[in-house]
Amino acid sequence: MLRATAPCWFPPGHPECQKVAKESAPSAPGLLLPSHQLAHNFGLWVPQMYHQASAFAVFQAESQGRGPAVSPAWPQMSKEACYLPEQRGSACCLLAAPRLTESPSSVCVSAPSDRKRMAHFPSPCLATDAKRTLTAPSHSQRPKGSEVGKKSPKTHKRTGMASKTSTTITRKRMVHRPSLQSSKKPIILQQSGCQVRTVIRRGFRQLFTKECLKFCASKQEAEEKALSEEKAAYYSSQSLDIYLNVALDTLKRLRGLTPSSMPGLSRTALYSRLEEFLLTRDQLKENGYPFPHPVRPGGAVLFTGQGKGPRDGDSSCRVCCRCGTEYLVSSSGRCVRDQVCSYHWGRLRWSQVAGGWGPQYTCCASAPGSVGCQVAKQHVRDGRKESLDGFVKTFQKELSRDAYPGIYALDCEMCYTTHGLELTRVTVADADTRVVYDTFVKPKHEIVDYNTRFSGVTEADVAKTSITLPQVQAFLLSLFSAQTILIGHSLESDLLALKLIHSTVVDTAVLFPHHLGFPYKRSLRNLTADYLGRVIQDSQDGHSSSEDANACLQLVMWKVRERAQTQPCHAAASPASPACP
Repeated sequence: MLRATAPCWFPPGHPECQKVAKESAPSAPGLLLPSHQLAHNFGLWVPQMYHQASAFAVFQAESQGRGPAVSPAWPQMSKEACYLPEQRGSACCLLAAPRLTESPSSVCVSAPSDRKRMAHFPSPCLATDAKRTLTAPSHSQRPKGSEVGKKSPKTHKRTGMASKTSTTITRKRMVHRPSLQSSKKPIILQQSGCQVRTVIRRGFRQLFTKECLKFCASKQEAEEKALSEEKAAYYSSQSLDIYLNVALDTLKRLRGLTPSSMPGLSRTALYSRLEEFLLTRDQLKENGYPFPHPVRPGGAVLFTGQGKGPRDGDSSCRVCCRCGTEYLVSSSGRCVRDQVCSYHWGRLRWSQVAGGWGPQYTCCASAPGSVGCQVAKQHVRDGRKESLDGFVKTFQKELSRDAYPGIYALDCEMCYTTHGLELTRVTVADADTRVVYDTFVKPKHEIVDYNTRFSGVTEADVAKTSITLPQVQAFLLSLFSAQTILIGHSLESDLLALKLIHSTVVDTAVLFPHHLGFPYKRSLRNLTADYLGRVIQDSQDGHSSSEDANACLQLVMWKVRERAQTQPCHAAASPASPACP
């Protein structure tokens, strides 16, 4: 036998190849071709030996047309493809190739550079080793490196093949779930249609709790009161701006900044302070406040223009108060013809335009005379200055020296009927900004436009009430007296809707005059934004009468505090103190 000390290849016809073929002929009885013919046709590839194992050469059958090649084979091949010699100490042997069915020219020996992958056929002996690996020690009990190195290559190969067919059982990983028994869950505030972040609501609730702790008996009572105050502010707001205004008002009230709790100022002192802001008789006449009719009982008289009424000699002709178009009405007040009303709901304001300054509508920035940006089904009219019947007047009440006549803020909402504007809602708030009376009113005549953009009143609100104007007048006469101070913005329009005659009033439209003078007036929205830093009338659902009433009251209190700072001697006036010069 030839012992290969290094990889080598003998070409066909080489003496060494013929010698090996002759010597291996008796030990290779399974070959179909003679050994000398195989060595003569294909040559011989002898790889280097490892330890005592023999080297092998594989003869493979390939497709027609390919040349001979030689490929080494390793001990992991199946016994069907290998022939093991009987003499274990021999240097090398010639393996038996599969049974050839083609011509000898189609048989080739693969070279080392062109190896072929052979299919694996498990043997029974390896299957028994695979069963044993199931009981093998775990990775933690793995033998040392010296012991692994002592194993033979055949043992390593069989163990590797057995690991592919073996299955191991691993423990499932469990997810760690922390215990929440000790952690206190936060209070989740209930949400409504108002889009306010929970962080903002929780911040106001903490501020309310801090203020409530100053006058509540226990911490639990303070937290409950703060939570109720925050919920009341949240559910009464339709937008984020309204919520912030209401929450700030609530915080001021809790901190003691309300008019009733001003330091050193009682209700009687507040009443005396407001007397200097009352409208005079000339101001009442100039701004269109109603006065009792000198002859007709229940009638009223105005000392300003009566508005656009019917034309002379034609009682069926009316002028639309929104677009200025003349239209005809029947005896019931309905329009004779269906005409669409196109109008601008905003006011004319001077603003900067191309080439200078000019008037524009605040609703759409259009010039006067342009087509209206809003369309209604029919024309409407005001009618309050035309119907001056059914008025009532507040009467004098006998009060003691320490009695308090009362300070109230008033605001009303109206809608258009067949006879003009009529009352649909009234709200009254006291000096502590608490609403003492708030109700919807059913008009006497048929409603043609609810004016929801400004009134905030819908058809459902009027449908569910049965209170009429005479019932509202009876309640207000019991609540007010001739000495009661009523606060409002352009209060003459509210008194005309209520058909109420009252002369003890504080009008914020007169108290904060326009820089152009009368008859111009500033809106309540602008006054609140400039002096109080608040935004009101920002909801798309219309105005809120309670919000407007509280805004008027806060504006008057701001004026009182400003006057107290400019005239401190008047605030500290007493019989013992010297009079101011």
